[in-house]
Order: sequence, then C-alpha cells, then structure tokens
Amino acid sequence: RLRSNVRGQYLMDGVPFSCCSTLSPRPCIQQQVSNSSAHFNYDRRSQRLNLWGGGCRQALLDHYTGLMQSIGLTVLLIWLFELLVLTGVRYLQTAMENVLLLGDPDSESDGWILENSLAETARSNFNIIKSLGKCYHGDDDDDPNINVPAEHEVSVQQVHPGLIDC
Repeated sequence: RLRSNVRGQYLMDGVPFSCCSTLSPRPCIQQQVSNSSAHFNYDRRSQRLNLWGGGCRQALLDHYTGLMQSIGLTVLLIWLFELLVLTGVRYLQTAMENVLLLGDPDSESDGWILENSLAETARSNFNIIKSLGKCYHGDDDDDPNINVPAEHEVSVQQVHPGLIDC
C-alpha cells in the first residue's frame, strides 16, 4: 500500500530488515507496519514499534563518534606517556652531563628539566628558530667560528669554486 510522503508519512508500508531493532522482544514486523489487523496481538499505536527510532545516519554517527572518542583517548594517553618519558630522559641527560663535568662517575649530581625559567627557555628557543633561515651578514669579528684553527680545513671555495656564500 503506497502513501504520499507528505508530513513524514511512509512512502511504502514496509521497511528493510536492517531497520529492525535488536532490542525488541517480539519478531520484527517489516511488512504492513501500519496495519494493526495484519499482525496477531499488535497495535502500533499502543505498543512501541520494533523498528529503530532513529535513522541509519544517526546510528552510524553514534558508532563512529564512539570509535573516534576511544581512538582519541588512546592517542592522548600515548602522547602523555611519551611526554613523561621525554621529561625523564631530559632529567637523566642533565644529570649525566653534570657527572661528566665533575669528573667522578661515582659522585652524585643534580639534574633539571629546564636550565632557565619557562619564559626564558621559550624566548631562547624562539630566537634560535628565527635565526635558522637567516644567512650570516655580520662582521668577521662577531662570528665565533671564523679563524678557528682546524687540522684539515678545506674551504668551500676549493671544493665548489662556483658556490657563493650568503
């Protein structure tokens, strides 16, 4: 029996099996859903239909939202664990550097996470990042790496004569 689709009415009086609710206590009624006399002891107005209330779109959204939440939580926990390991390794690195500076491997040494305050460390790292893409244009006296004696120093001009420095 066909009906018009005006005001949310069924276009057909049957639904596919995928619309059946698995939580219903009775068998799924797929054909003649609105015809109460076609089914034994069933009144569609007094009893809840044994079909899903929401559409497939909402069921898929609920499923994938739950899946994404669990994946997001797992990624967050892994990231926090990595941050904890990174912090421990930094503390161990600074403690080992202090042991090397003291020269006694059996002595106790202090370690730290940040050498300066958080703001000073951030400012220092920001300045380092800013200077990464810049070429050196200062005087030769300002550069600490100029005129450093090396045993087998080969200039870039000797290896690549056409290369021009910044």
